[in-house]
This record gives sequence, structure tokens and C-alpha cells, in this order.
Amino acid sequence: MLRFEVKSHADPELATRTVESLAAALARAAGRRVEVLSFASAACARAASLGLPARLVIRADYAPHVLARWARRHRVLGVCVEHFVLSGPLVAALRRGGLSVTTGTVNDVALLRRVAALGIDAVTTDDPATLRAKLAVAAY
Repeated sequence: MLRFEVKSHADPELATRTVESLAAALARAAGRRVEVLSFASAACARAASLGLPARLVIRADYAPHVLARWARRHRVLGVCVEHFVLSGPLVAALRRGGLSVTTGTVNDVALLRRVAALGIDAVTTDDPATLRAKLAVAAY
């Protein structure tokens, strides 16, 4: 799966326009499995309204039930929680709300093991080959 992270640094209108451009480009690339990630809730809502799977990146653990309600209303399927925020209770609350849970950039084996133990759906890494090699070495 390809994940496109839409960043706009405090410009939700730019994030929304970026999602619209991405959706137009992807319409010509039939069959590609993609997901839009963004810190901008408006971008995630727009992506979902255009039929693109969307995941809101979050950096806080407050009111997960409210977040889940918002996500369902806008057809956003999941959240990408920064690894330093992840906890068992937070993952459980988000799952009860019907959300898929992933985490942001993990490049360390010990950190990978900690977040994987929480039962999340996926992990993002900057360097999958190196992380895989480190895991293989750590297994011995």
C-alpha cells in the first residue's frame, strides 16, 4: 500500500487542494492501493469524501471517543498515532470507536517491539530494509 502524507503547515485549504489534486492523479492510476495521511482533519475528511482511504495523524491522547465519533461521521477509517503517545488504553479506546490504529516513524527495534505489542495495524519506518536487518540480528 502507498501512503501519501499531506502536510500543509497550518494551511487547511492547501491540504484540501492537495488532496483534490492527489485524487485526480490517482483516478488515472486504477488499481493502486493508497491511503491519505494528514495532520489536517479537513484534508482527511475531503479525501474520504472523494473515496480515498484516510487516516488522521494525531499527537495527543485526549478524548479518543470524540475523535472516533468525528472519524465515523467523515468516513475516516483510522488514525496514525505518534509512537510516543501510544498506550494500551489509548489503542483500546480507539479500537472500541471502530478505528484502525497505526503509528508514525519507528526506526528502532526496541521501540518497534513496544508498539507492536500494543496490537496496532501497521508501523511506518524511514528505512524498512535496515529495520528488518536489525530485527534479524536481534533475533539471534
